Amino acid sequence: MGEYYNEERNSLANVKDLPVGKLANRVVLEDNDKVCVSYFEFAPGDNTGWHKHAFDYCTLYLTDAKLFHTRYDGTQFLSEHQAREFKNHPVGTEHNVRNESDHVIRLLEVEYKS
Repeated sequence: MGEYYNEERNSLANVKDLPVGKLANRVVLEDNDKVCVSYFEFAPGDNTGWHKHAFDYCTLYLTDAKLFHTRYDGTQFLSEHQAREFKNHPVGTEHNVRNESDHVIRLLEVEYKS
């Protein structure tokens, strides 16, 4: 999932006015020199916390998902995904993501280290 900006995952480096709410549950399933695979469970309203992706990565949605994204540059948008949908994402993304669904969202994230 890249690097968090602080231990609480609640703000960007040197920025205190970008709070997030409750954090999603993240379990790292594999972390080696090639990939980092994480399993996420987001209750409604849960957040990833502020972080920057140091590698290209992909997401496999295990449930339908409605997510609200806030990027470091202030860009905000809503995305909707279907269970079994697979998305690729570029290195360098700096953001916080919040569950806007009325149910728990489950997904796998794979970061490609090489």
